[in-house]
Amino acid sequence: MKNIENFTRRKFLNYTMVGGVAIPLFSIIPNSNEAYGGVFQTAKDLENLTELEKMHLPKISLPPVVEDGSQASIVCSVDHPMDEDHYIKSIQIMNFADPIVIKGKFYLTPHNGEAYISTQIRLSGGEGTVWVVSECNKHGKWASSKNVSVAAGGC
Repeated sequence: MKNIENFTRRKFLNYTMVGGVAIPLFSIIPNSNEAYGGVFQTAKDLENLTELEKMHLPKISLPPVVEDGSQASIVCSVDHPMDEDHYIKSIQIMNFADPIVIKGKFYLTPHNGEAYISTQIRLSGGEGTVWVVSECNKHGKWASSKNVSVAAGGC
């Protein structure tokens, strides 16, 4: 009880300020289980993929040069089993060079049978990299990228 009686408003404000500085600083330290900056995992060696990488890395079919950025066709697939206890939860398509980064996020279940997406996306003109991120319910997020050159932008 004696400690509570000596706890003043000034001490409370000091502790709050210290916590307000310390918590954001500790939140930027990555956890040990976070790979490649904590966002997603990529292939370490594209020539010699491990079995885990072969199963989780998305495959991207996108032309290297797109004439019209308003209708760029893309096909994304993952050679992963779609079992009840181990499956691809989602596939997300992104291009960080565009004003609208996320081009689509598609949620999957084991009932889909396979992790396969075929769609059209908009891309801004110029050079860019399209990223596809697949999320496994057991092994986290895996990403692949493909460079693309767009003649006429769609954004």
